[in-house]
Amino acid sequence: MTKRAVSLTGSPSIAWLERPVSHAGVVLLAVLIAAAPWVLFFDPIAGMRRAHIPRDPSAIYRLYGDDFAYVAASRTLPRTLANLFVPHNAHIVPAWRVLTWALVAWSGSLVKLPAVLAQAAYGILVAVMLMTARLVARETGRAGLGLAAMAAVGTTSVMASPACWYSAGQTLWAGFGILATLWYAQCWRRRPSIAALVLAAISAALAGWFWTIGYMAGPVAAVYLWLDGRRRCRLAAAVPLCASVLALLTAMALGGGKIDSTVSFHGRTPGEAARPVEGLLHTAQAIPENLILGNLGLKVQTTPAQGAMLSLILLGLWTFHRGRDQGIRAFNPLECAGAALVLGSYLVEWTVRGYLPFRSLRTISLGMIVPWYDVVPQIGAVLFVAGWCSGPRSPGSRPAVLRPIAPISRLGTIGVIGLMAVLLVLNCPRVDLLWRNWVPPLSRAEEKKFPILALQSLRAHWLLLDRADWQRRHLRRLDRAQEVAARLGVGRDGIRAAFGRLDMPELPDVYDAAGLLDLPERGRLTDRDAIRRAIAPYVFRETEPRPPWLPPDEPWPPRDLLHWSESDVDISE
Repeated sequence: MTKRAVSLTGSPSIAWLERPVSHAGVVLLAVLIAAAPWVLFFDPIAGMRRAHIPRDPSAIYRLYGDDFAYVAASRTLPRTLANLFVPHNAHIVPAWRVLTWALVAWSGSLVKLPAVLAQAAYGILVAVMLMTARLVARETGRAGLGLAAMAAVGTTSVMASPACWYSAGQTLWAGFGILATLWYAQCWRRRPSIAALVLAAISAALAGWFWTIGYMAGPVAAVYLWLDGRRRCRLAAAVPLCASVLALLTAMALGGGKIDSTVSFHGRTPGEAARPVEGLLHTAQAIPENLILGNLGLKVQTTPAQGAMLSLILLGLWTFHRGRDQGIRAFNPLECAGAALVLGSYLVEWTVRGYLPFRSLRTISLGMIVPWYDVVPQIGAVLFVAGWCSGPRSPGSRPAVLRPIAPISRLGTIGVIGLMAVLLVLNCPRVDLLWRNWVPPLSRAEEKKFPILALQSLRAHWLLLDRADWQRRHLRRLDRAQEVAARLGVGRDGIRAAFGRLDMPELPDVYDAAGLLDLPERGRLTDRDAIRRAIAPYVFRETEPRPPWLPPDEPWPPRDLLHWSESDVDISE
């Protein structure tokens, strides 16, 4: 060692940076990391801006799309149990229906429900981040790597949709189930116990019952345990795998016959919809577009050939770097489990949507087209990178998962905070764009009034708050209608007979707002005139409010542009 190296090592500043952070400091750092997506998605800090409207999730959230279907089917416990294995599109999700019932019951009223769903959506993201941190830290024996993985998995535009929209958050709950399965598999590797295997099996089953891709929990945990190499771990690999298979068979036996392929696959049978070749090509495009560049806040459109080439280059770098010395024995369980999760989930998702061109599946806004398809692969990608960074497995040494976790140093803390800051800066423009695309497009008059992106973002935030308030006025009146109907003995059948389909803001045409009411299907009072007199003041649909800056002759809402396409809106300036 040179004199210069010795002097640097003995430097007081270097010694200070290498000191471990206290437990309280680690907790504070974890809180900061958990708050980073909040800053990214909801823009709560004005900073140097003169005009600022935060995207407060409790105020900005509105029921949207699948929210209506799930809430209506889980409005009461009897309805929840009756719909437990009823498919929604192609998904049979009994755990999700029970969760929705619990949140609806917790809210106490329809008008309070949006805020509760907003809190649940962000809460499960934080839970996924914490579980990722703990799993990676214990697997690699490095607290700093676990905290970096926590920041990487959540502080990204890839997670914007499920963290801001409850129904898209199904994927996060499934992802949490997958992580929990890996956690209990990890417990088995460290200290074998029947409880660990039982909990791994339960987690694997529940992951699939939250969302279909959650069934990847069993295969991924099996890969993880098999690569441990020890006989007891290879035998245990069958437990989560069999649990996922059993849960899938149970769901299909109880609800598979009710899947309407004309709705789920746009009029195609499952055999016609599934296209493995297109699924493989879509996967090759999604990996560089969404998991690499998407995490940098960039939206790039590749061709199938470009996507395949980039994905093959990444695969080649990994296999060459890891296997050049010790071959297949150098691949560690965490990176292989992460790779299996990325490839397995993407291949299933894109194969069943292989009948659609990839350009029509790219993310446009927080609700379009399928931004939640990237959530489980995102979790897998972070596990893969963390495993890769932890280094090759050394057959002659004790695995890191069996050793104590090394605390994070002050220098490591600075590095994690720096990573978090970089992710925030890179992803902020992309998240702002997704929010802007979730409101009606600019009219010609508005194009002159809001010429720059900062003003367009202010407009979007104002419209989002206004539209949420518009919907909540309807929800408040529905609460009142429910009270009156319950007192008079009116059922949902009587309301439908008297009014037909009840409409409200954001409600898709295939749903009826009467389904949101906590009323029996059939009631005592069936006189239509009496029902109309009692309920009519509460079930009318307000005209959509006009922004105050519009001239009187400007139509609202503006019609979608005739030349509108994915490429027109999915760009940043």
